[in-house]
Parts: sequence; C-alpha cells; structure tokens
Amino acid sequence: MKYDRINKTPANYEQPIQNFVCRNLNGQQEQVDYIPESHMRIWRNNQPESYSMHHHNAMEIIVCMENEYVVVANSQTYTLNVGDILILPPHMLHELVCNNPGVRFIFLINMEILSCLKDFQTLNPLFLEPYLCNANTRPGIYQQVYATLMQMVDIYFSNETFWECSIYSLILEIMITIGRDYFGLNEKNINPASYNKQQEYYEKFANLLTYIDANYTEELTLEQAADYIGFSKFHFSRLFKQYTNTTFYDYLCHKRIQAAQSMLTMDIPITDIAFQTGFNNLTTFCRCFKKFTDCSPTEYRNKFRHESVR
Repeated sequence: MKYDRINKTPANYEQPIQNFVCRNLNGQQEQVDYIPESHMRIWRNNQPESYSMHHHNAMEIIVCMENEYVVVANSQTYTLNVGDILILPPHMLHELVCNNPGVRFIFLINMEILSCLKDFQTLNPLFLEPYLCNANTRPGIYQQVYATLMQMVDIYFSNETFWECSIYSLILEIMITIGRDYFGLNEKNINPASYNKQQEYYEKFANLLTYIDANYTEELTLEQAADYIGFSKFHFSRLFKQYTNTTFYDYLCHKRIQAAQSMLTMDIPITDIAFQTGFNNLTTFCRCFKKFTDCSPTEYRNKFRHESVR
C-alpha cells in the first residue's frame, strides 16, 4: 500500500534525493524509506489526507506548523496546534487524521544506533506513552526543543557534508534536555544535597533499567529488582512509580508486550512467543497483551495478516 505526496512542496523543502516521495505500508507495518545510506527521513508534509493505523521501527516526531493535526496513538487522541511537538516511540500503533489543509514537519529517525547508550535507555519509561511537548506541558524546555528541531530541518534540507552526524548530535541534545527535565536535573536553584540525591537515584535507576532490558525474558520479581539497586521493596515501589508513572510489574509487562508485538508479525507460534518474552503461561500472556493493546495476540496477528493481503 502506498501513499504518494500529491501537493506542491516549496523548492527549499524538496527531498535531497529526488523521487523520494512515498510511504509504504505492509499491513499495519510501515517499511520506512530512509534517505539511501542513512537512518532518517524528514519532510514538510502538507497532505490533506489521513494516514491509517500503522507502526514502524523509527521514532516519529511531528511538529505542527499550520492549522491543527490530529494523531491517535496508544488509544489516545492528540489534537496538535501550531507549534506543538509530539514524539512517538518506535512500534507504537498510531493514526494520522487530517480533515483540513495544513503543514507539519514529520521526522522518522532510526534510534537503534543510540540503544547501546545507558543514559538513552533510561528514557524508556518516559516513552511508554506519546510525549507531548508545548509551552504548557513542558514550559522549561519547549523553546529549546522546538528550536533544535528546526535546526535539524535546516541541516537536512541543506544536504551539506556530515548532515546526518550533525542531526544525530542534535537528537542527542534533545534527548539530554528531555531526560534532565524528566529526572529533575535541570533545576537551577536546587540545593547541592538534593541535587546529589537526585543524581544518586538517577544512577541507580539507570542501572536498574539496563538490568531489566537484559533480563525481562526471565522470571523477574519486584524483590529481585529492589535488591539489585539496594532498596527495600516498599521504597523501591514508591520511587519506581515516581520515576515512571507506572508500577514495576506494569513496566515489565509493557516491555515484554513490545517484544511480543514484533514477534507476532513473524511466523512464530503464539505459545512460543509467550514463553520467549518471559511469561509463565499463555493465559497470563493473553491477559497482559489485551491490557496493553486492546486486542488478543491472535486478533493482533490476524489483523496484521488481513491488512497485508489487501
């Protein structure tokens, strides 16, 4: 299934590689067409059409430039106004709804090359949901994030030497800004004792998330996780909720379901997927999958296959 750009784009926003103008869907999975020999694609989108429910392995960043733009992601609806920024993590199902003419910049960026960075992994809990950034939701960092994204746009369309490295350096700058804001490390007036405590908690939390990433397919308990970073389970539960806005077990299930969603697009028995992603039995797997996706594993796979043959 292909969606082609049909509206005239200003010359200074034409893709650096000509005839590079379409998006490809295989069922609900989008095969992202990055710029050849690169890991990203940015474009000035002015299509009046909607874009059906889909997911991809790229992080998607949408910056609304003219009129409203509606995004449905993770069963939530976001109406973006001019200047609003919405960041969608890889593999999150989402739909783009456009009823009126408008303009927005859309970034598709492969973040896998950053996945080896422990600091980057600590942002995983933040991106369990779409990340909305505007003057109201993130007043302390919004202007900086917006300005950096516009700088990325200028570099991309100039197509100068080292453009990709330059853009990735700015992506890291944005992630650092978001991370420090999230963990309360941007506050200028915080006293040294409080700042040191925040840093201590951050280091422990970063180590914990690395531990979860390495062991989520195993039988992992709250007591084990708390012991790993040297907290009582009660203190651990409170801090985990504070840093992630979710419980340890919900986070662990979410991590496992994300892996299962990717495996369900392949020809692997559902029972095998359940055990390979850390669930002890099929019933628990199906119940958790339903909780996080609003459908059963079988329904998810059948929908994917049905869309693939249309």
